[in-house]
Amino acid sequence: MGSEESWKKLIDDAIAGDKILCRTCRLCNQKVKTPRDDANKKCCCGRLVQRHSFNGECLSLNANDNNAETSNSSLEFVRKYSITVPVTIYGTLKSTGSIGCKYIRINNQSNMKPIYELLVNDCGDTKPGLILSIYGGAKYFTMTEKLEKEIIRGIIDAAATSNAWILTTGVNNGVSKLIGEGISHYRLLKANPNKIVCIGLTKWGTINESTRFELKHTTKGYPRVLCHRQISDNDADTDETIEKNHTHCILFDDGKLGDYLNDGQRDALVKEACEYKDHKCYGVTIIVEGGKNTIEVLQNDLKQNRPIVFIEDSGRLADVFASLINQTADAKNDQQFIPSDEAVRKALTEFFSSLDKAEISGITKGIQEILKKENRHLLNVFRVDRDKSVAETIFKAIFTMKNKQNEINIGSEQKDEQKNQDEQKNQDKQEKQDEQKKQDEQKKQEEQKKQKEQKKQDEQNAKDEDILLELASQWNYFDGALSILKKRLQTTNNNDETKEKDMERYKKLFRDSLIKNHPVFVEYFHAAGFDPFKLLDIKRVEQDRHTMLVQLYKDTYEEIPTV
Repeated sequence: MGSEESWKKLIDDAIAGDKILCRTCRLCNQKVKTPRDDANKKCCCGRLVQRHSFNGECLSLNANDNNAETSNSSLEFVRKYSITVPVTIYGTLKSTGSIGCKYIRINNQSNMKPIYELLVNDCGDTKPGLILSIYGGAKYFTMTEKLEKEIIRGIIDAAATSNAWILTTGVNNGVSKLIGEGISHYRLLKANPNKIVCIGLTKWGTINESTRFELKHTTKGYPRVLCHRQISDNDADTDETIEKNHTHCILFDDGKLGDYLNDGQRDALVKEACEYKDHKCYGVTIIVEGGKNTIEVLQNDLKQNRPIVFIEDSGRLADVFASLINQTADAKNDQQFIPSDEAVRKALTEFFSSLDKAEISGITKGIQEILKKENRHLLNVFRVDRDKSVAETIFKAIFTMKNKQNEINIGSEQKDEQKNQDEQKNQDKQEKQDEQKKQDEQKKQEEQKKQKEQKKQDEQNAKDEDILLELASQWNYFDGALSILKKRLQTTNNNDETKEKDMERYKKLFRDSLIKNHPVFVEYFHAAGFDPFKLLDIKRVEQDRHTMLVQLYKDTYEEIPTV
């Protein structure tokens, strides 16, 4: 993790390169003043008219008055009454027991690529292999102490062992607070406290005025004349503040105070990470409790083919889906069906008592859409008295998604092959010989192209499987690795071309399993008939064997936990 100085330099460089901008209200500017008896006059952005930071040419006050009641839509406000400005608020927020939360206030319409690259650069150019979005729990949600500990421990263990980023709403309540506190405990107990990357994504206007003031004051070089309250002392303020155990907090600004961030920014950041050039990353979303707005999160994840894990018994929406998934699945026949309106209403009434009839009616269709058969391989439920751990459930969710994806690809290839065969059968038998030759040549070229594409797809699948094997090794999740290992072993026996490559992968996996004390993996290699000396590259010469074993013991000792 980079230092405070390096974070500032990264942002300074991004600003100089015009990669990032901020956004603010342009209805008023710093020069606008109001009469003494109208000092508390408010702009429709939520600020006092005379307390704007914008220093450019503002819109007329008449426009402000005329539209004060009609510009409630965030998109409308952004389009009509806000403007992009240079980024001016960024730095590191310190607190007792915290390593410091790095923050930046940024335009809510920003392209995610420079933000992602900014975060990667601050993490020592290490890209995440997994992104865990932890969403759902509102301010006052509660669950049992046993479940709470299991969730937090599982998520943090998964993140610590797999080079993962954790994403939350970043505010000091609900599930993001639990995650932050869990990270704080982890840092106290572990020798490498900076290992976990936890990023809060929230809205500048969501946090309270005191926190906004603190962030301005902490920013080096921010004009002190602008460090003042922008809302009236008479206005009720929220209690939302930043959860300071997060490593980063990205504050998206649409120019208005108040309201909450929708899921667009999180969705775009995860998409950027998962599609980034020459790097493989998986996104998994964990839903803890959750309100009706959480449905937007689920819809975005399903569109991007990202697995979702519902934490059963955490309350509200998570329990609604856990119940309906169980009700509408026939495990014996491996079939799923969409729940009826009545079944959805019953589940919502049972687990979501705060909803009225109109709200239940409004989200019923959305729930049914999510539970369609084509989405079910992405929907997973963690039950504390049934499943081994949250980390294993997360990994299982990734494998289930990947296996289904491979099935779809194979099915698509088979359909294409059948289509080609049907087209060949239907050709006119009376075609001229030269036309037939032309078609044969064309078919040959298409076949070569298809083989080339298939080879490329096989290579990509192999790379994806390597990443999954690496994760399986890190998490000690043998069940997930078994199907890949069996497939590789069969391929190795039948195809000389892959022997050397696969043997190198086996060597790494075997060595890592010894060092990390994963006996099930080691046992598999013995049962499969592998020679441990070959897997460890140990020659029969006594001195070479002794040197290799000494190094192995050293590596294993370094891996032993310090607590």
